[in-house]
Amino acid sequence: MMSFDHPHWLWAALLALLPLLWHGQRTLPHGWLPGVPADPASRALAVALRLLGALAVLGSVIALAGPHRQGEDVERVGTGAHVVITLDRSASMSDGFAGRGAQQGDEAKGRAAARLLEDFVRERPRDLFGVVSFSTAPVHGLELTADHDAVRAAIRASAAPGVGLTNIAAGLTMSLEQFRDKPVTGSRVVLLVSDGAAQIDVRKQNQIRRLFAENRSALYWIFLRTAGGRGPSDPPDPEAGFDPAPEYFLNEYFRDLGVPYRLYEADTPDALARAIADVARLQNQPLRYRETPPRQDLGGLFIGIAFACSLLLLAARTFEVPAWSR
Repeated sequence: MMSFDHPHWLWAALLALLPLLWHGQRTLPHGWLPGVPADPASRALAVALRLLGALAVLGSVIALAGPHRQGEDVERVGTGAHVVITLDRSASMSDGFAGRGAQQGDEAKGRAAARLLEDFVRERPRDLFGVVSFSTAPVHGLELTADHDAVRAAIRASAAPGVGLTNIAAGLTMSLEQFRDKPVTGSRVVLLVSDGAAQIDVRKQNQIRRLFAENRSALYWIFLRTAGGRGPSDPPDPEAGFDPAPEYFLNEYFRDLGVPYRLYEADTPDALARAIADVARLQNQPLRYRETPPRQDLGGLFIGIAFACSLLLLAARTFEVPAWSR
């Protein structure tokens, strides 16, 4: 159905009656009209000219009203998942996998993650993606959408040098909120990409656990390990002098959530690529989703109709006879 941005202009459509009531053509005097022979072609042409005038006015008025057509939602069926990409933007993501600032060809962890995640999105045309980034505070990048160009742009923006600490709890909470009040039409995944962790207080732990249960989402954690550093799978070793790492306790908490969970540890860009490829293989299930086609602007169509009618009227005016030939 057609809708209008400025419907108040439609009142001016009454002006289209003027060409029907007043022909605007030149009149020529004649001594005795009954002596003029019948001319059906001229009568038909006169009616056509009046209709052209009415159409020119009506087309112009409708164009001013901002006509458009918004397509109805279309349900599509494919394979894939609803994936919320949750990206760490803390200061340490600007370092390379070797643990120093990205220099001399050493790709920063954030840039490597963004580059590979762009390929991940490009290779999954039927998935819906959302983007959340976090450091000290979370940033809502993009709602779940099928617009993959926008998703890739949001991922590229996350590769900018980060600041602050690693507040995973805030990032996960914002990511899970994207599933709220949405129908479950396919598998749901929170894809967490981070190179660190922090302690999560009991209140936040309970909140995250409740959100995972309500939204029935799986969790995949790709941990970007610094070369020689400790990771989530390394238990505390008091004898070796290793203090308990927050990543280890966070991994234990994730394992206890009661939802599908996998941990990937990547200490090179190639290992990160393998982890993302494995996620792509796991999440390839039937998916139903609704897609809204873009709005179709109809203003140009009505302007074209008015312009064409005006040209025909101008041509008719040009060939109008100014006086009887002698």
